[in-house]
Amino acid sequence: MGLKGKLKQFFDLEETVDSSEDFAAATVDKEKAKPVQNQRSVEKNGKIVAIQNVHQQTKVVLVEPKRFEEVEEIVAYLKSKQTVICNLQGTSKDQGQRILDFIGGTAFALNGQIRKIGHNTFLFAPEQVDISGMISNWPEHK
Repeated sequence: MGLKGKLKQFFDLEETVDSSEDFAAATVDKEKAKPVQNQRSVEKNGKIVAIQNVHQQTKVVLVEPKRFEEVEEIVAYLKSKQTVICNLQGTSKDQGQRILDFIGGTAFALNGQIRKIGHNTFLFAPEQVDISGMISNWPEHK
């Protein structure tokens, strides 16, 4: 068996029948087994290892809080590993600072990242999201 065949067998892309097994018994076992979506098994050195493909849909949540009481809902998005873009233009300066401090503290505690992406607009990303690049010198509107 060539390298390509070995790779196919290792990644379970090619079905193999063990010659020591009875073909009828293998057929009955396959009928009884129910396939699990997004999960495969790979046999390596006589041990079966389960490989799970976790495909979680990534969401970006846009929020525009008007008062500090809405911050708990925004923090819940970060805790559930969703990226949040927060526009604070509709809040007073003091209220916006409180909201920014609270969400920023949560992002820091969760090993997330914070980026300013516009005037009073911030991006809060959970730990598994990688943000690359910076937006520089946004003109401040007063």
